[in-house]
Amino acid sequence: MNQGKCKPRVLISIHDVMPETMTEVGELIELCQRSGHSAVALLIVPGQPWTDSDLNQIRRWGQAGCELAGHGWHHRCQSVRGLKHRIHSLLLSRQVAEHLCLSASEIETLMGRCSAWFAERQLPLPNLYVPPAWALGTITALQLARLPFRLVETLSGVVRVEGTVKRLRMPLLGFEADSSVRRRLLRVSNEMNYRYARSRWNTSAVGIPAPVRISIHPFDHRLRLRDDLCRVLDIPWKSIRYSDLLGSTKDRIRSTIG
Repeated sequence: MNQGKCKPRVLISIHDVMPETMTEVGELIELCQRSGHSAVALLIVPGQPWTDSDLNQIRRWGQAGCELAGHGWHHRCQSVRGLKHRIHSLLLSRQVAEHLCLSASEIETLMGRCSAWFAERQLPLPNLYVPPAWALGTITALQLARLPFRLVETLSGVVRVEGTVKRLRMPLLGFEADSSVRRRLLRVSNEMNYRYARSRWNTSAVGIPAPVRISIHPFDHRLRLRDDLCRVLDIPWKSIRYSDLLGSTKDRIRSTIG
């Protein structure tokens, strides 16, 4: 991959931050920092057996420049509902798409509970919420507007909730390749998304191009695309925080959600 003539923007997130993944998350933060990236979003799963030591470590990461985000509640789905959910589970989510098990009102309650968890533990209140497996479910734009989160990430981009609900489409690069099939699929997807992003970096007609998203899961640095992950992080990106998307009038925004 070649980065083109201009320095592209990137949003980096580490998913599934839980007590049992704290060691791996720390290793990934160090990996990002070695490549010059301190603006890393940590996607925290509240409904886990957190200890005071765990919470203090999260505070230290926040003080070091990491951005905290909500990421579901239990990060697992109790049941599979319907054909669409079954296909999603088979191809992508592996039964962690928590929102797809819930009604719209249940999703709204879960997201509100997630935000409250940060306040109750005196952690910085997150602007960003990422549903597990990026599956937002049946929650409506009106319900999103009632919640504290101003940004919600989905598979296709980031929903911005500031009075109105708008979506910025963004390319996504992922590296959770725990099988040879997933490795092949992710390499094809990553190359397509990177080529699309690169084609827009020097096209003045599109304004300031949307950032590229780099999504990292706790064991990606040990899996089949670990070398790809390191190469992508070493591209001279301009890393930004998700909160930098708030109030922006320069990006081309699509006014739908998904």
